[in-house]
Amino acid sequence: MTPLRFFALPGALLGASILSASAPLQFEKVVLNEQYLADGISAGDFNRDGHMDIVCGPYWYEGPGFVRRHEFYPMVPQELEKHPTDSLFSFVHDFNRDGWPDILVCGRVKHHEAFWYENPRGDGGLWKKHFVTHRVYGESPELVKPYGDGEVGLLSHWEGRWGWWRPDPANPTKPWTFQGVTEVATWAEYYHGSGLGDVNGDGRPDLVLNDGWWEQPADRTQAWTAHRFRFGARGGAHILVDDVNGDGRNDIITALDAHRWGLSWFENVKADDGSITFREHRIMGDRTEEPRFGVAFSQPHALALADLDGDGLNDIVTGKRRWAHGPTGDVEPMAAPVNYWFRLQRDPVQGASYTPILIDDASGLGTQLTVADVNGDGTPDVLTASKLGAFLFLARKR
Repeated sequence: MTPLRFFALPGALLGASILSASAPLQFEKVVLNEQYLADGISAGDFNRDGHMDIVCGPYWYEGPGFVRRHEFYPMVPQELEKHPTDSLFSFVHDFNRDGWPDILVCGRVKHHEAFWYENPRGDGGLWKKHFVTHRVYGESPELVKPYGDGEVGLLSHWEGRWGWWRPDPANPTKPWTFQGVTEVATWAEYYHGSGLGDVNGDGRPDLVLNDGWWEQPADRTQAWTAHRFRFGARGGAHILVDDVNGDGRNDIITALDAHRWGLSWFENVKADDGSITFREHRIMGDRTEEPRFGVAFSQPHALALADLDGDGLNDIVTGKRRWAHGPTGDVEPMAAPVNYWFRLQRDPVQGASYTPILIDDASGLGTQLTVADVNGDGTPDVLTASKLGAFLFLARKR
C-alpha cells in the first residue's frame, strides 16, 4: 500500500486562529493506513538502517518512505462503533539489550493483557511475544525512567498503589513485577490523568496525578510523599511537566477532562507556608469560550510536548479523540477530528501564552500521539492514530 500524501492546510477550518500563510510550520499529511487498527502510534529504527520507522497496531512502516509495512503480530479487524482496540499504546525500547528496538503493546484496561514483542534482528515474520502483565490500569500509561538509572517502568496502578511495572534486567522475558510507591487507596480502573516529572526541582522525577503530586524521596526504600491538589474535574490524559513561564520552576500541563472540554497549565507557585501550590491558566475551554481562546474541541485524550518551531520553548500537541465511545457517545462525537499544536510564547509583560495552530481537521487522535523527527530534517514531525487510520504529519519550516 502506497501512503497518500498531500499538504494539510492549517486555517482551512472555520475558527482556526492562525491561517496557513502566517503559520510558522507547514505540514505534509501522509496517510499510512485508512483502517482502524490502533489508538496509539510510536517510532523507532526497527531494521537499524539509520532511518526512523513507525509502529501502529500490528504493523511497522519502514522509513524513509513508509511505503513498506511489516506485520509483527496477527492483525485483527476492529469495529469502529465499539470500544477501543487491543493496541492503545505502543512503546519502543530495547528490553533485552541486544541492540535492536522492541515494541511493548498495551490494550484496553480490563480487557487485554500487555506484551512486548522481541525484534527478530532483521528476520521476517511475526515477532516473538513476551507476557508483561494481565492488566494495565489507568488511561494513560507511560514508559518512564523514574530513578535516573536508565531502567524503565510502565506507569500504572495495581492493588491500590501507583507505581510501575518493571522488567527484570537479568531476564526481561519473565513477567514484569510491580513496584508501588504511593499509599494504598482506591483508584478508578479507568483513571484519567498521570505523568512523571520533577515538580520541586530536587532533580528527582515525581509522580503527578489528577489528584496531586507525590514527591520522590532520596531513599528509594521510603514511601513517596503525597501533596494533594485537584487539577481537573474528571482528569485528562497525559500530564506534562515543564517550565512554561521560564521562572525556573516546573509547571503542570493537562487536559481538564479527556472526554469533555478544557486544557490548562498550572503555574508552580510558593504558598505562604513555603509549600508548592498551583495557579491555573486556561489554554482552551468549551464551545462558549472559543472566541476567547481561538479554538474549542472536545476530548483532548492524548498530549505531547515538543519544540516544534525550534525557538527553544516546548509546544503542546493534542487533538480531538475520534469516537472514544462510539458515534453517539461523549461530547460532539461528530465534530471535525482535528489536531492542533499550541505554540508557546513568552512576553516580559504579558507572561506565557499559547497560540493554537491547526495541523489537520480530518484525522484526530486516539490515546497516544508521538512527536519525533522521522525524516531526519531536524524538525519534529507529528504522528497520530485514530478510528480514521494512522497518520504522519511531516513538519517543514516556512
